[in-house]
Amino acid sequence: MPNSSYKPISLPVIDLSALETPSPSKADLNRIANEIQIACTKYGVFYITCSSFNAIDQTLLKEACQQFFSLPSNIKSSIPIKSGGFTRGYIGMGGESGSQLLEVKEAFSYGYEWENNKTKFENLLQGPNEWGNLENILGREWRITLNQYYNKVILLSELVVRSLELALNIELKQHCVGGETISLLRLFKYLPYKEIDNIKCENERIGSSPHTDWGFLTLVLQLDNSQGLQIFYDNQWCDVPSKPASIVVNCGDYLSLITHGKYISPLHRVINDGTNERYSAVLFYYPSYDAKIPLIGNNEEEEFDLSKKELSIFKDQTAHCKESNAKARRYDKKDTCFGEVGSIIKIFLIYFLIIYWKLKNHYLFSILPINGIKFFVIEKQ
Repeated sequence: MPNSSYKPISLPVIDLSALETPSPSKADLNRIANEIQIACTKYGVFYITCSSFNAIDQTLLKEACQQFFSLPSNIKSSIPIKSGGFTRGYIGMGGESGSQLLEVKEAFSYGYEWENNKTKFENLLQGPNEWGNLENILGREWRITLNQYYNKVILLSELVVRSLELALNIELKQHCVGGETISLLRLFKYLPYKEIDNIKCENERIGSSPHTDWGFLTLVLQLDNSQGLQIFYDNQWCDVPSKPASIVVNCGDYLSLITHGKYISPLHRVINDGTNERYSAVLFYYPSYDAKIPLIGNNEEEEFDLSKKELSIFKDQTAHCKESNAKARRYDKKDTCFGEVGSIIKIFLIYFLIIYWKLKNHYLFSILPINGIKFFVIEKQ
């Protein structure tokens, strides 16, 4: 059921089909660059369409979601939560809730499918999927369906990266090699709030609390034209309607950072106060673990040497940083990368700081200095 109390927002729909051809025309390349630039600087959210998306069987994917989430709780809960690297496995009702809101959803996380019995990985963000005994219960085709969708949506992400290259006039593809091995896909089931009225909870209910995504790109497939995703735009919450033959793309905090905040990482949430269950498949796409992506563009007040300005989510940001306005930040840092760190402790400290601030206080993106080191967290709306 649509959320009648909220107005739908009219977001750009960008056709990337030309990038799938061997020799796209200059006119198409210019069009895509211009449309991406406008979408990212005005909203931070847009739809994409292309031939590759049309090849995705959404009905089959939704059936796979329904098969899993309809399993008895004891079976789902038996799937271990793998926290090495990014979390993989089953997340039960309220598993990601903060202190203020009960998130009425379930999730199943998985990522790149490695060869059988692989135990040694190249970095701390890689790791095996946790299938448990699901293949025996749901069948081999169920697992194949999920892996096929992962591979296809990664290809869509790479098309978006190509479009960003055009808009920003910078090479990004080289910084994303291997990014598929640390990216993460989550299947979500959002329940109508009335279905959990028997759960004792003093907190207000919501599908997903207001937050920004701290990564590079997020691709959201709202299955079966379901509603519920909203962005905070022009000081109000707006519905992001599901559109046939398209997928929603969100800019993440990391992409916003490397563009000095010119590309917006939008505050968004999910509500589901209707009568129907809602399913979505969300890919959190990341660049290479050791990518060194230069900050893009000049600061308004000082010269910007791109050869010495590279930024990461995970490595220490020890140089000076100060706000220039609510949407843009300034950074003085010589050499940083996406995943390279000095120790495991630093990664988990940063990770839990981000999660803690997001879930507890529903903050927007900001910088938190700790012992002279600046970590990326969330700042209050």
